[in-house]
Amino acid sequence: MKKWQKSILIAAALVAGQILLFNSVQLRGILNSFVAPCIYIFYIFILPMGISKVSLLLISFALGLTVDVLSGTLGLNTAACALVGFIRPEVMKLFVSREDVNKGLRPSIYTLKFFNFSFYLFILAFIFHLSLFFLEIFTLYEAHFTLLRTLLSAAAAVTIMMILEIFFAKKNNRYR
Repeated sequence: MKKWQKSILIAAALVAGQILLFNSVQLRGILNSFVAPCIYIFYIFILPMGISKVSLLLISFALGLTVDVLSGTLGLNTAACALVGFIRPEVMKLFVSREDVNKGLRPSIYTLKFFNFSFYLFILAFIFHLSLFFLEIFTLYEAHFTLLRTLLSAAAAVTIMMILEIFFAKKNNRYR
């Protein structure tokens, strides 16, 4: 299978998982209104390090727009994805050298190591969820609840993303 076909298949699987599974999961009890993990953003996070900024923004925009159209959220996911696509290169600079970026490696447990990869995922997931939830409520009233919801949702999303990475990443397949 060609590289671009595999990439589209991964994006479609993550979007389908988000729409069919994670958007409809209702946690019981106190966490019901606090945990809303978005796992489809994992696709943006694992794009090759050397991807151009324009391509990254276009892919991020298209991915968010797809989720918005399928879930009826009126641009919330598009805006949050575009923001993450915009800041991802700057966050990436915290974890990799310029040589690794030029090699076109894919961010993974094997290229960044476990701690750096999980921290990289958490920073981007936190920013995504924070922007999504603040756009959703569009107020700073009771911001502490929004921050708690952001922390719990980002932590849940990162946990799911790490599980996906552990099960599907291949140690000797660093390019994707």
